[in-house]
Amino acid sequence: MLIYSVLFTVVIIVLVRYSRLFRIDGLSPWALPSAYLLKVAVGLLLFWLHIHTYGIGELSHDGERFFNEGRLLNEVFYTSPLDYFRLLTGIGETEELTHHYLSTTRYWSAGDLTIINDAKNVIRSHSILHFISFNSVYVHLCALCLLSTAALRNLYIAFKGSSSLSNRLFFWVILLVPSTIFWTSSMMKEPFMFFGISLFMRALLIEKSPLKKYIWLLISSFILLAFKPYVLLCLIATALCVALYHFMFKQRLFRFILFLCICIPVFSVVFSSARHTVVHYLTRKQFDFINVGKGGIHVKTDTCFYFFQSYQYPNIQFKGYTAELKNEADAFRYLFGSTQKPVPVHLIPNGEKWTVVYKSLGSASYIDITPIDESFQQLIFNIPEALFNAGIRPLPSDPGSKLKYLSMLEVWLLFAFMGYVIFHRRTLDANSKNLVLGLILFAVFLTLLIGWTTPVLGAIARYRFPAQLALVLVGLILIEPNALKIWKKQS
Repeated sequence: MLIYSVLFTVVIIVLVRYSRLFRIDGLSPWALPSAYLLKVAVGLLLFWLHIHTYGIGELSHDGERFFNEGRLLNEVFYTSPLDYFRLLTGIGETEELTHHYLSTTRYWSAGDLTIINDAKNVIRSHSILHFISFNSVYVHLCALCLLSTAALRNLYIAFKGSSSLSNRLFFWVILLVPSTIFWTSSMMKEPFMFFGISLFMRALLIEKSPLKKYIWLLISSFILLAFKPYVLLCLIATALCVALYHFMFKQRLFRFILFLCICIPVFSVVFSSARHTVVHYLTRKQFDFINVGKGGIHVKTDTCFYFFQSYQYPNIQFKGYTAELKNEADAFRYLFGSTQKPVPVHLIPNGEKWTVVYKSLGSASYIDITPIDESFQQLIFNIPEALFNAGIRPLPSDPGSKLKYLSMLEVWLLFAFMGYVIFHRRTLDANSKNLVLGLILFAVFLTLLIGWTTPVLGAIARYRFPAQLALVLVGLILIEPNALKIWKKQS
């Protein structure tokens, strides 16, 4: 397996070095291969952190789940290729089929809480990789780092023309944004999301042929819809706002902001049904994230699911993946993934054994956030808190492991960089102004969604990396060529 892993790495390096698909004008032909190897090294570091910090001698958390559940799905092929095709595509997939082959999985089913089950699509992708990986975690990492490297190339092509920096400096800055290189060098959803975002931006900003532009936009939208639907919503909302700003308000920023301040409340009143749906969805997402952050257990019965908080564990007897109630206890009853509000219930022991779906003692970086509680007014009041939590925290006094200081340092460096850029900015043309506005709006929209729903600082650090990358790109576009001598654009 070691020899195969080495050969697999060499093949990818040769592909990145010599294939036209990875060629970048203005850079050394070894720039992307070097970036790829760096991403693999960071991915191995992430492995080490999971194994020695979060796991118990093995890969843990989402990466482990996606890898192992992908392997279970892959094994279906050798039993029934037709059933594998049904599960892989969703065409002809049934509850009976899922229960027969994937009853031990935890991430496959998400009910109607999510429009698209992005976790299921990551599992499907890993199941395909298992055909060539022979169950090697390293090969999966290499394949997803290749996808992430392709995303880096797309991003470079999309934004390089808008920056005054040298090609080399611009490339290495966007590569080395800490949270971006860290989370996109993983086996989770982030490499797929990064590729979708980069392709979307490349199609929007670079492609001149209408046909090619629409094809790439369609493909990138499909990828984002499959792996991170809320990021696609942020991108679409951003594109609409920028179009409004450009065509209706002729780049009159004050009038545009005034229009939004008036339009959003009016829209929420006129379309009260849509407003209620959005608020309800965010409320339920926040409820689930709070429960996961505080810790607890989700168990499955024949008709529903129950959620118990971690302090109630003494009332429950655990045996493997089963649980049995030993003492009377309060719980929340719900249909897994349902958007219906969970119902408080009081349970009495009856000897019934439940299947444990999720169990956690809680997150060390959990923070209290204000419940939305189905209120649009509360959602608006929570905006400052959401922006602060998802945009600025963690603080030195916040809970969490020592890794929080790395996240905190990145935030401080980002704001220091933006402050420096404000005093050393160049004059922008109309297109660059539109681009800067779009990147800022995207960062704000994404930060709001994360801050409204997520009470775990570790998760926030992972989810917000596209917003931080957008702000870095704003700085690279705004900064004047002579801000530092080493930043002078090379002829």
